[in-house]
Amino acid sequence: MTEAPLFATIAGLRATRVYADRPVPPAVLARILQAATYACSAGNTQPWEFLVVTDRDRKRRLRAILTAAFAGVDADRTQAPDQLVDDAGRPVTGHAAIEHVDVVGAIVFVYWNPDRGVRLRGEYAENPDGTLRATRVIPGRGSSLYPACQNMMLAAHALAVASLFTTFFGLVEPEVRALLHVPPRMFLEAAVFLGYAAERLGPPRRKPLREVVHLEDWSGRDEPPGEAG
Repeated sequence: MTEAPLFATIAGLRATRVYADRPVPPAVLARILQAATYACSAGNTQPWEFLVVTDRDRKRRLRAILTAAFAGVDADRTQAPDQLVDDAGRPVTGHAAIEHVDVVGAIVFVYWNPDRGVRLRGEYAENPDGTLRATRVIPGRGSSLYPACQNMMLAAHALAVASLFTTFFGLVEPEVRALLHVPPRMFLEAAVFLGYAAERLGPPRRKPLREVVHLEDWSGRDEPPGEAG
């Protein structure tokens, strides 16, 4: 059976943390963002808002904000530094990505717009400054946004653009909101780096299905049907 190009794109996608100082052409950015809008969403409400930052000065200020925040994060980590590396020996703590915030071609901040999303009565209350605070635990608020992020990353990979999905800007959400003049009702759910890799990455290493798939119930340990040998 001939494998469709889509599967090759999925299999080749990598999380890139080290970027060259090179802009992403506007036409390429537009195609990647268009792909994001084709993601499925609850009730087809399309509750996403994409804030694209390419300006060097803003990116420098974002890097400074994150660097300061990560000093406290590192002090709170439960694992030793040698445990916070992937199978290829690369650190997974986010430091490499933060060091390249100011040179990556674009950062796409992905916001949830509650005025378009599906909401329940009494889910949020309004703060004096206009922001909303959750008053009920409702799972899956960002569920419509994450497929949009994955679409962005797959489209980027198909266009020879590297990417990284991250939520670490959530550590400094108020500062990001102020710097980028984000309306108070918007919820920051994630960010996607888009740029050109300055690190050599090999094929992704993935656990076989038999280690992560449970058949019928959790104790099902038989090899999943159809797994390649």
